[in-house]
Amino acid sequence: MDTRFRRRIIAFAYILFILLFIGLGFCYSNESNNYYRENSVSLNDYWKIDGKYITFPFSSEETFTINNTLPTVYGDQLLVIRCYYESFSVFIDGTEVLESRNNVLFGHSTNVGKKEIWVPLEYEYTGKKVEVKITPQESLYGSELTEAFVTTRSAYVIAQLRSNVPSVVLFILFTVTGFFEMLVSTVFILKRANLIRKLSFEALFYAGAFSIVAGQWIINETRIPFIVVGYMTGFSVLTIVSFLLMPLLFFEIARCIFLRVELIDHIIDGAIAIVILIACTLASFDIFEWGWLVYVAHVLDIIVMVMVGYYSYSSVKEEKKLSSRTGIAVANGIFIILAGYSLIKYIDNVGYNYIFFIIIALMLYIMVQVGLIYRRIGLNVKEEKEFAQAKIDAYTDQLTGIGNRRHFYALADDYEKNRLPNDLTYIAIDVNRLKYYNDTLGHDAGDELLKGTATCLKLAFSSSSTSTLSRLGGDEFAILIIANRNELEKRISYLRTQLEHWHGEYVKGISIALGYATVRENPHCNIEDLAKIADNNMYEDKKAFYEKTGYDRRGQNNNEQN
Repeated sequence: MDTRFRRRIIAFAYILFILLFIGLGFCYSNESNNYYRENSVSLNDYWKIDGKYITFPFSSEETFTINNTLPTVYGDQLLVIRCYYESFSVFIDGTEVLESRNNVLFGHSTNVGKKEIWVPLEYEYTGKKVEVKITPQESLYGSELTEAFVTTRSAYVIAQLRSNVPSVVLFILFTVTGFFEMLVSTVFILKRANLIRKLSFEALFYAGAFSIVAGQWIINETRIPFIVVGYMTGFSVLTIVSFLLMPLLFFEIARCIFLRVELIDHIIDGAIAIVILIACTLASFDIFEWGWLVYVAHVLDIIVMVMVGYYSYSSVKEEKKLSSRTGIAVANGIFIILAGYSLIKYIDNVGYNYIFFIIIALMLYIMVQVGLIYRRIGLNVKEEKEFAQAKIDAYTDQLTGIGNRRHFYALADDYEKNRLPNDLTYIAIDVNRLKYYNDTLGHDAGDELLKGTATCLKLAFSSSSTSTLSRLGGDEFAILIIANRNELEKRISYLRTQLEHWHGEYVKGISIALGYATVRENPHCNIEDLAKIADNNMYEDKKAFYEKTGYDRRGQNNNEQN
């Protein structure tokens, strides 16, 4: 593992530990302890029905009335009774002080969110008899009445925070990392990519979405959001929708990781999504009760667990040796076992601490799945860098370090796709007397001549963002540049000065033949036509050089000195 990456992981874990330590310090400080403030009192004992004591959890299919005696209470406190009810009425000292109201969602009555009775208290209620008449819901859950206590709203929040520290930490961690993963993956998904690379980023996207949805479900199960904000019905619906989406997103991640893109996989995927959409739509129009959507979620959980188990099994079966897929398959198996166990206990008794097992399963799942995704993305990025480097190598002349013929004509093709700019100029360059240097001083001298020419070309033209320099082969160079006549002449003049004063081990000064053609002077020409005109001008320049110096193209005249 890369040392810097290891250090980052250690630093992240260290910061997370410090923040958790500080959070625990706040939650468990004596300033929030009800022993000193006396703002929360458990009221689970001494409840009666028809004169007989009952114990929590208590369940009944028929309407029942429970009664108890209130302790010392204050005006900022509430009597909270946790139960899944259809309706209720509260009497204190024989006088009705509160009755349930119909929960309305999208204009329709619903029993979703009816899971806690909040009774505002006053000081004069101290020591008075409280009676609560409850009609329980026909629900999936085995225990409708689970807990009762007197508390203030702030103390209730603190108590829930203290008892759900892992859930809160996981909610923050999942939400932050989830948004980051979705953002990063979306950017790369929109880019063109091969199938495996695309599926890797899709897996990261779904992992991020799964983290956010799972975090939302976990924090809602702690009841903290609706205790702080209110809107018990809205948060309850959000919990149900999150519970429905989790198996779908889990299935999407597994599909991407195991590269399942067959028609049957698409059909199952689409069917799950359609079932969720139809179920939510029917519940919104009060055709289907929201609470019963939990049944739908359980069925989807079982289907997805079976499918992911099959993916994991078939993947391991196909592997000849241990691999990352084997690790993922094992992690999926453990997750399915823990999630299945929690699901069974959840159905059997909603008061059971199934969240603990879900958190363990989710942490294991997220770490292993996302770890593989990042590893796969890292390999893809490495391959992409290697491909980019290969592309650079393919477009670079190895001797001079500037572009080669392939690079030059690729750029020319891009220009041809649009109307050529008026100031586009094609410059053709041929190095004078390369054969002479090769034949008399050796190929090292010839190579030095070509390298020196490329260096001077870069000095003269690379400062322009519109210039492209290439060696087309042998002693031929070409330049495409967008520049007006004044700038063009200045750069050519500067180039000749640099060539004249260039010194190497073998070569003292370089001579070139140069010709150019512009679109402005040849408006109906394409780049190929410009190249022919520039070449003709360049050959005229070369001819003038040999006539002036007396050199021939194969050697030197009798007066030349080395």
